[in-house]
Amino acid sequence: MSQPQDPVPAGEQVAVVTFADATVADMRAVARWTIMAAGVVGGLLLGGFPLAAIGKVHGLDDTVLAAGGLVLALVGVFWAIWWTGEVLTPRFTTLRSIHAPSLADLRAEIEAAPELFFGPFGTTVDELGRACRLHTAVAVNLTAHLARERDEARRAELTRALTAARVNIAHATARRRALVELVHAWQVRGALRRARVQTMLASLFVVGGAVLFLLATDGG
Repeated sequence: MSQPQDPVPAGEQVAVVTFADATVADMRAVARWTIMAAGVVGGLLLGGFPLAAIGKVHGLDDTVLAAGGLVLALVGVFWAIWWTGEVLTPRFTTLRSIHAPSLADLRAEIEAAPELFFGPFGTTVDELGRACRLHTAVAVNLTAHLARERDEARRAELTRALTAARVNIAHATARRRALVELVHAWQVRGALRRARVQTMLASLFVVGGAVLFLLATDGG
């Protein structure tokens, strides 16, 4: 039988409290507003500008220039929507995801102060996982022995040990869950950063396309 372990001291049991879910919701709200804004710009390019300036385009050269400018601007809009949409894409996140190259900065934060993330359950993700499995195995074995035990004193001892094991399970799994949520938030944060860069680049396409379109409608 696995040896019963005392519960972690109360001051060390508190799992890392994060607002990762709320943060993810806020970042995705920003992404939705960005997509809405890009959609409005796309609507103007498709519906507003061509209709207002259709009578000012003269000759093949101006027509080609106006069409090219419009296509370039729309490519910029769709580019921004594509990259921003990545922020809203559901992600399959586990503790193994922390080893992704894009999460190097998060790993550095954890390695700098592992006790804040793992508490008394180790200093790495693997050690935290082993702690969860260990305390779960202890609880299973204690439950089986308690069901067979008839001596009242021994039953009381096993009950205390089982309670301690369950406390340890609860706090180890809470830390693991908080860490998974943090990893997920970091993934969305990275996607939002990439989307911002791509949106800035896409805006250059939109501006460039609008300039070409206006040149075509200005009579050269």
